[in-house]
Amino acid sequence: MSGGPPVLIGHPRPHAAGPLRDVLGRLGVCDVAVVDGGGLAGALAAGLPQMLLLHAGLPGFGPQLMAELRTEAHLRDLPILALGRFPGGRARAELLRAGATDLLARPLTLAELSARLSLHLENRRLDRSLQEVIRSLRNHHSDAVQRMALARDMQLDLLPDATLCRSLERRYGIALDSHFESSSELGGDLWGARPIDDRRFALFLCDFTGHGVAAALNTFRLHALLARSDLPADDPAETLRVLNGLLVGLLPETQFAAMIYAVVDVAADRLVYATAAAPKPLVRRPDGGLDVGPSCGLPLGVAAEARYRNQCLDFPPGSALVLFSDALYEARGWDGRMFGYGGVTELVRGLGDDAPDRPLRCLLDRYFTAMPRLLADDLTVLWVSRTGRPTPGPD
Repeated sequence: MSGGPPVLIGHPRPHAAGPLRDVLGRLGVCDVAVVDGGGLAGALAAGLPQMLLLHAGLPGFGPQLMAELRTEAHLRDLPILALGRFPGGRARAELLRAGATDLLARPLTLAELSARLSLHLENRRLDRSLQEVIRSLRNHHSDAVQRMALARDMQLDLLPDATLCRSLERRYGIALDSHFESSSELGGDLWGARPIDDRRFALFLCDFTGHGVAAALNTFRLHALLARSDLPADDPAETLRVLNGLLVGLLPETQFAAMIYAVVDVAADRLVYATAAAPKPLVRRPDGGLDVGPSCGLPLGVAAEARYRNQCLDFPPGSALVLFSDALYEARGWDGRMFGYGGVTELVRGLGDDAPDRPLRCLLDRYFTAMPRLLADDLTVLWVSRTGRPTPGPD
């Protein structure tokens, strides 16, 4: 409700409210309405004033009237001042408990009346300004949350969907599980997989520095670069070299990326990969042993002349490949100690032969029994199991 006068006066003799009008006029309040007891309800229904002055001589004046006014939702925060002679401390206390903002007790000099009214008018102006600021901040926060949610949905859309993953599983005789968890609304991790031919598919995991909006923008940059048809997708080292050359000119200063790019050849039972400061890949052999692949190479985006080297690991049926971002081993447990790369290898070894067909969930359940769930960095984990021989031909 709006449109009422800045000040509404309830007075038993409206014609006698001249001195109050004069004081308010000297305070810069020109819009003043004066009503008697019979016109008070109608005036309040017509518009909400900035302040209400009630003369104690109004018919029905007292704690009950004050309480009734405060039951109206639009009047709960309105400054209501009572002007008059109040017989004792109990009567004053009852009025204040019932909802009076302040009591202007007579005898009262014009100077004191002016000072008290000025204080309440200024408080009201400040309160209204504060409410406007709060509303503006709430609207801004709501818009920001909606934009952040949209950006997060867009980032999640960059990841392989279930249809692509199931297609790769059938075509290459694998089981592909993934876990992506950002430390804030947006993250700097990105992973992907794509077919090369009937016996080979590519797999990558990239971790940009930082997290939040800046890191997320970099994942969009990388996704666009990986969509280029001129990338040597079957040569991991050359793919990283080309991506690095492109990112050196795109990434802001002090930003870079750790990345592993791998090609799985299910006919040759082999994994060929190259790394740019990425964590070492793990291959769990069919006999339960663990092969830890070497990792070398500068992060992407640091030096245009950086070169990368292909590495090779056996990857026969019955084995599993585990790739992960550094948050998995750099996170600190409840005791403050870093989980460590050794902790990751022991975790993978400890799954044993009784691990489920898709053991990533089991791995993460065990991991988070020792580690706080609130991570300081973005976490991505991929588990690729060789379940059998591929189905020839495209899907």
